[in-house]
Amino acid sequence: MAIIYNPNKKIFTLHTAHTTYQMQVDPLGYLLHLYYGEKTNSSMDYVLTYADRGFSGNPYAAGMDRTYSLDALPQEYPSLGTGDYRNIALNIKNEKGVESADLLFKSYEIRSGKYQLQGLPAVWADENEAQTLEIVLADENAQVEVHLLYGVLEENDVITRSVRIKNMGTGQITIEKAAAACLDFVQGDFDVLRFYGKHAMERNLERTPLGHGTIAFGSRRGTSSHQYNPAVILAEKGTTETAGSCYGMLFVYSGNFSCEAEKDQFNQTRLLLGLNEELFSYPLAAGETFTVPEVILSYSADGLSA
Repeated sequence: MAIIYNPNKKIFTLHTAHTTYQMQVDPLGYLLHLYYGEKTNSSMDYVLTYADRGFSGNPYAAGMDRTYSLDALPQEYPSLGTGDYRNIALNIKNEKGVESADLLFKSYEIRSGKYQLQGLPAVWADENEAQTLEIVLADENAQVEVHLLYGVLEENDVITRSVRIKNMGTGQITIEKAAAACLDFVQGDFDVLRFYGKHAMERNLERTPLGHGTIAFGSRRGTSSHQYNPAVILAEKGTTETAGSCYGMLFVYSGNFSCEAEKDQFNQTRLLLGLNEELFSYPLAAGETFTVPEVILSYSADGLSA
């Protein structure tokens, strides 16, 4: 099976031909990212470490436990207002102007075939070629649900991701930022590879070491543009065409987009790809749903040309 759930450890494992993607619901209900990389049958929850880190706040549910902070833990879909001061995937504002979404695990479903995105371009697969994992996160106070969609195309060796945001309340909410995917790495030293260009000279490769802080690029032209391609490769230092680990993300969308690669104070890395928050503010009335376009994820353990 391409998708496996371990109910004892609350770990979701996604397998393709050569890769494994893993995440875990922790005791407080947060969905943490554990691993994406070379295929493994191990549980990767040992990568999580807990320590009292100064000025990294702990959520209310953690009580006096100063070793628990979302500012330092790898997350699957981080949101504003939880004490995580890195770049976030989601920002939701309510009618009173409060911007916060404390997303906790609610439910999941595994089904045959790949999810579909109405009115949006997306990877297509026959029912026997893919599986879908849908994880529902919810903030009962903000009255919002976030549906994380994962399409596992085992033989194609890729994983697709999309997000549906649903207003479960009676008033209007506004989506101020929505990424399609986030990848957190608790360790590693990376370069960011991107493609820039201009008229009649598109797709020029630029490779930049990722230091502390953020490397960001995108488009606000209304199109994904030939100035910047809506794709990114995060490669370990020293990766060549034939050796080294690299992670690819491609946004399946021709409109405004934004990519953010960040190394934080603890030398952890976060990679985000999705809609550009500039010129973006999407109101959702009660009961309405917004769908974020799709991202395709790929991984190579054998360099950029594998």
